This record gives sequence, C-alpha cells and structure tokens, in this order.
Amino acid sequence: MKKATSLLLGLLLCLAALAASGGSQGDPLISLSYLTGAFAQSLEDALDARLDTSDEAVRAAIGREPSSPPADSSHLAEHTLKEGDVLSGSTGLVVVPLGGSIRLDVSGGAVVDVTAGEEALPGHLLTANHRYIVAENAQAGFTVTSAAAVLSFEGGGTLTRSLSPDYYSAALALREAGLFRGSGSGVGEGFDLYLAPTRGESLVMFLRLLGEESDALAFNGTHPFTDVPGWLSPYVAWAWQKGYTSGVAADRFGSGQPVTAVEYEEFLLRALGYSVAGVDDYRTSLERALALGALTQGEYDMLRESVFLRAHTAYVSWYSLDMPLNGGGETLAQHLTAANRITEEQLEAARAQINFSRIS
Repeated sequence: MKKATSLLLGLLLCLAALAASGGSQGDPLISLSYLTGAFAQSLEDALDARLDTSDEAVRAAIGREPSSPPADSSHLAEHTLKEGDVLSGSTGLVVVPLGGSIRLDVSGGAVVDVTAGEEALPGHLLTANHRYIVAENAQAGFTVTSAAAVLSFEGGGTLTRSLSPDYYSAALALREAGLFRGSGSGVGEGFDLYLAPTRGESLVMFLRLLGEESDALAFNGTHPFTDVPGWLSPYVAWAWQKGYTSGVAADRFGSGQPVTAVEYEEFLLRALGYSVAGVDDYRTSLERALALGALTQGEYDMLRESVFLRAHTAYVSWYSLDMPLNGGGETLAQHLTAANRITEEQLEAARAQINFSRIS
C-alpha cells in the first residue's frame, strides 16, 4: 500500500495546488482540508478493502497528474447502453464514458474526475473520455440520458437495464443483413449511435435499402458538387443521375450536414415507393409515414420530440424492411432477397439480434 499511498499523495498535492489557485475560502474548487483529510484517508482505506483485480489499474489512474492525458481505457470492460440504463456502484468504481450523454448522481461522498483533477458535480453530464473514480464510500449512479451511449468501467458496479428500445441490437441486425456499417471509430463497434447522421450517411443507407449500392459503386458518372469526399462520390453521382436527391446548393451536396427525422423518413418512403423526389413535399414525411403504417403513433411521437441520431436511423431502417412496397404485396425485405441483395440466412440472423418490442 506504500506505493499506492505515495501515488495518492502526489495526486492530492496536484489537486491542492489547483484548489489554491482556482477557488476561494468560501467557494473552493476542491477544499485543501477535504483533499488532505477525509478524502485521502477514506480513499486509501477503500482501495485496500474494495479493489481486487482492478487494483493496479485504479492506482495507476489515481497516480496520474490532472494535466496528463487520459490513460488508455482499452482494458476496461466496454458496454453499449440505452436511455434509462443505470450503472451504480460505490468506492473504487472506475468509469470512462466513451460516447453519449451520461448523468452523474451521488449519494454522499464524492466522485473524482481524475482527468480534469477535480470533483465531478452531481447532476451534470460526464465528459467523454475522462476517467472518473467513486471515492469516500460514496454511492454513485451513472444514468444514460441519450438514446444510446457507450462506457467502460471496472472495480464493481451493477447495471440496471431500462425498457427503452435497444438501438444497438437494431444496428447489429442491419449489419447482419449487410445494410449498416460502422464508422471505424472503434467505440461500440463503430456504430456511433449517439451521433447525428449526415446527409452522406443517409444517402448510402437509402441506396442500400433500394438494393442499388453495388450499382452505385460501379457507376462512372459524375455530379456537380464540390463538397463530396472520394468514398461518397459514386453514391452521390448515382443518386443525382437517377433523380433521387439534389444538393443543398448548385455546387454543394451538404455531405456532412446533419439529417433530420423528417428528411430521413422521406428517404425511406422513396425506397418503399411511396414518395417521389420533386413531387411529394418531404416536409410531411412523418405524417405520411404514420398514415401509411410505416410508423406507429409512438414512433411518430418519438421522432417528433427527439434529436435525430444514428440510433434512430438504425431503428426506423430496420422496421422499414417489413413494410410492403407501394403497389405490390412483397415487403422491402422480400424484395431485397428476391433481388439477391441479401440472403434468407442473413435475414434470419438479423432477426435473431432484435431483443426489444416496437414502440407502439
């Protein structure tokens, strides 16, 4: 414990310096007496009593100076969460939020943001990629407030799952069917469900649902836009030549601009054959989707009230597969299998991923 104590005292000295320079007697950033007294003793006692296999990792985190970059969290267990999920735990729990909105609640004691070198404030959202340690025999709760989130943790802790839709399983299902891919971020398998989708990403999904991705990738045509990255260019050229979509200006497609629920649902209606670019008013897409049965009332309300994220993209895209095409009896999924865009085996494996009920 001597080495841990030395590391702990080193951190306390750094935090004490921050407290002296960043606060006052009446409103300190972290009070010196708190750092060198109750906090130091209780955290040292708790480390001895509570930390088992995560012992060395937590000590290493405590030993870093606040100004140091965040330690590598690859050894922590990564979890994909949904809105309303709660991670709860006490002294020694180490949490690193990797994406999404996660609120901190504390019952007595403190939670320390080791990366920033300060006490984390209850009721506030955690900062992505910061390392948090529950100290002072505190009970802490970390509640997901966004549609999806990813965090890593070790040193104990209990996950309580909510009944919210598991958008992650919808993304997995679409990936099984070859219709959804990650961004390569390495977090949450790269799905980035807590981020807003872009016009470029939405166009690619639209062409996949049409079963025309391979046609787009083989297309040698051009487009008039100057803001399209190389990987996206064949998709945009194909869609522009086919009249599926136009840019936000004569020379700009708006590849990186966020897409709203209204705009994305219009893409889905076009894929299903219920809407035509330049003919139907895309601004009424949610209402038309509700009337057609492509959306339930609950889904309509959710899309109207929520910030549209990649999580919602995965959700509505998945359920569009079971929607009948306009003018025919087959569903979009049946159309894609008949056209050899996906296989029956892929579709069966995809359905096995879904572990939640549709919002009614």
